[in-house]
Amino acid sequence: MGILFVLIGAFCFAISNAYWKKVTQTIPYQVGMFFRGVFASAFFAILYFGCRNHPVFTGWTVRPLAADIQLLYTIAICVFNIFGLMFFLRGIQKAPVSLVVPVSALKVFTILTAVFIVGEVWKMPYLYAFVLSTAGLLLLYLQGAENATVKEQKLGVLFGFASSFFWGSSYALYKFPISWWGPLGFSFIIETTAMLFGLVLVVRDGLLRKLFNYVQAVHIQTYIVQGILLVTGGLAINISYQYLPIMVINILIISSQLLSVLLGFMFFKERLSLKQWIGLVLIMISFFVVAVAT
Repeated sequence: MGILFVLIGAFCFAISNAYWKKVTQTIPYQVGMFFRGVFASAFFAILYFGCRNHPVFTGWTVRPLAADIQLLYTIAICVFNIFGLMFFLRGIQKAPVSLVVPVSALKVFTILTAVFIVGEVWKMPYLYAFVLSTAGLLLLYLQGAENATVKEQKLGVLFGFASSFFWGSSYALYKFPISWWGPLGFSFIIETTAMLFGLVLVVRDGLLRKLFNYVQAVHIQTYIVQGILLVTGGLAINISYQYLPIMVINILIISSQLLSVLLGFMFFKERLSLKQWIGLVLIMISFFVVAVAT
């Protein structure tokens, strides 16, 4: 069951990662973060305050939200995670998605945080899966680098690595707030925090007066699409933390990179190189390794 939730989340994130490039071509990333957060926060608020006691959502809430030290820790983890999104969005503005995404998906910081801070037990199959998946990501990156300038390669690595640090470390720490609030309560907190963080960036960068210029019908459609992907993918991943170890989740979620490439192959008739095929095979083998070890 946990693996199914991870794959659902990975599928949503794969589409979302590619879609962000289109969004940031016409909408400042700060505005996109804010309005996407408005949609997601409102959706989770309705579920949390209106439906959390329904039998369908049993186990999705541990205890009611409260203004205590655990809420402060949760918000801090959320802000740390949002820096990962901010660097990712800045990266795909300055470099091809095919460069930024593989680097941002590196899980070295997740593993270090999970083992040395969260205290998760390390198993040798995780090492094998990590090496295989990282090799696969490297091949996908090298393929993307062939058609990029030197400047784009440097920026892709820089922003992708920053995203990997903030995203990877915070994803491992999700274990704590999900155990405190449950996946539904935590989803509401993180998306509300993301919305407010986006608003802060809008104000900081002098976009507040122009904010309502980006609420035309075509923009609203974009926010809804991104919001649906975020709500579905984020909630699915958060639920998976109740079933699987941190490192299994974060190795499996690399499937979003595999899905991104396969979607391009199936729907956009993109021709895959030998490097990409080998990279995809290595990533798929890493899935089987962690699945057997789970």
